[in-house]
Amino acid sequence: MAFQQAHLARAFWYLLEHLDRPEEITATFTQLGRDHRKLGVRPAQYAAFETALCEALRIRAGEHCTGELEQAWVRMVRFGITAMVQGAEAALHEPPCWEATVTAHRLCGSDLAVLRVRPHETFRYRAGQYTALESACLPHTWRPYYLAGEPGRDGDLEFHVRRTGPGGVSEALVRHTTAGDRIRLGPPKGNLAIGEEPAGELHLVAWDTGWAAMKALLQELEGRLRPASEHRAGRVRLFLGADGLSSLYDTEYLTGFERSRPWLTVVPVTGGTPGEGAYDHLARAVTRSRPSAVGRALLAGPPAMVQTVTAALTRAGLPAEHVRHDPLPAGPRDLPGPTGNFGPAGPRMFQGQSVPA
Repeated sequence: MAFQQAHLARAFWYLLEHLDRPEEITATFTQLGRDHRKLGVRPAQYAAFETALCEALRIRAGEHCTGELEQAWVRMVRFGITAMVQGAEAALHEPPCWEATVTAHRLCGSDLAVLRVRPHETFRYRAGQYTALESACLPHTWRPYYLAGEPGRDGDLEFHVRRTGPGGVSEALVRHTTAGDRIRLGPPKGNLAIGEEPAGELHLVAWDTGWAAMKALLQELEGRLRPASEHRAGRVRLFLGADGLSSLYDTEYLTGFERSRPWLTVVPVTGGTPGEGAYDHLARAVTRSRPSAVGRALLAGPPAMVQTVTAALTRAGLPAEHVRHDPLPAGPRDLPGPTGNFGPAGPRMFQGQSVPA
């Protein structure tokens, strides 16, 4: 239960740190309510959770527990829960989760697999979004992964899965999954989006399997540019970071894509100098390109990478509002969080029945 307790602590920290921004709490917890439908959570269970929380608060706070303190906690939690219930009710028109069949499973080394899956019902999403997957090997255990293809190209979805440890969802998908197996998908979500055409240079920064999100965004961008022959494409730089050359994958596709798109420059970043962290090395490579103050940057990778590169970009003069990534963990840095395949740990901080992959 230690892992679940850490995730619950993240949820409380998020509430505490956003009490002055109720609209952000509403938006976040509305999405959580939609997402928790796949776990079968019902309104009565939210009420039971509130009762259990109050009892736990009395026990843990001991003599420091007052009626005023308890009421403050209940008001805060009830505000988030109300948004979750509303989010679940607003999503009644869609399935709580999608059944899918694995159509292809390709190993790229011993710890990385590229999966293609075909949902049994229509699965609508935007380029740059992610979804949680459940393997039949680990029922009720979900892990988020970016979708690697542009929506609507064919019926299959592509996922890049890096095995990050024994016994988790990533190991089940990499080591114990083959074509024909069944998996389940949660609702799509995420903040990465090209948006309007950038006025300046667009920087795409990914670490390892964060490339999946960038692959989808590049395909979307190409689709926008192709019909408008008179449109002069802005420069796009893709910085792809990895621990070493052997960790880079899908290079044949990327090389071919770059060769026929003059608007795209790909910069692989591996290794680093002595005493320099890999993420610092990536950040230095990104800022060396001198991003324009009117440009934008989209980031996908582990939270530590996102934080390092974001800080470097803002120091280099790129406005913070021009840097976009999925939410990072809330609360104390010493809380354990999921690692590996997927950059934004924020969306995972409330995932019920989730384990590190």
